Amino acid sequence: MHHLDDRESVQLFRIAHEALRPGGKLVTLDGVWAGEQSRTERYLLAKDRGRFVRSESEYVKLASEVFSQIKSNIRPRLLRIPYTHIILECVK
Repeated sequence: MHHLDDRESVQLFRIAHEALRPGGKLVTLDGVWAGEQSRTERYLLAKDRGRFVRSESEYVKLASEVFSQIKSNIRPRLLRIPYTHIILECVK
């Protein structure tokens, strides 16, 4: 989602929703702006090739335009570099 603008993101959520069977899941992994990030993390997020890094609430708001069941999980340090990810689980 961090490579897509808001309109494109909602379109992708719609396409995924249509493709899923009832109970099916869309899982996304993106960089996220979070409260307790180091200067290095914030710098790396700002330099990400994806120009649309968002906050948790912004990702959830976009997903909720299509999905009614969304779980978000913020995960710092999944990589060896200082970076914070969000995992969204959207269930049809």
